[in-house]
Amino acid sequence: KLLGLWAAQLLGLSGGDADAYAATVVKADFEKPGDDDVFEKVRTDFDAKGVAQSDHQIRRQMEDLLVEARRQVESGT
Repeated sequence: KLLGLWAAQLLGLSGGDADAYAATVVKADFEKPGDDDVFEKVRTDFDAKGVAQSDHQIRRQMEDLLVEARRQVESGT
């Protein structure tokens, strides 16, 4: 969800639209094993809207936000 909210911001979405987009990113994670399905969704959406983020930047954000999500789960926030 954190990745979806990050991507939504870069796509110019906010509020309910950002939450709805984040939900589509979460849903994409169930399409194939691993995280390539999530990466491909975000990459495709960024390309469609002209968002300038390299593959490396997206993957790095995925890694950083996974660490943050784990921290939030462990701390109960």
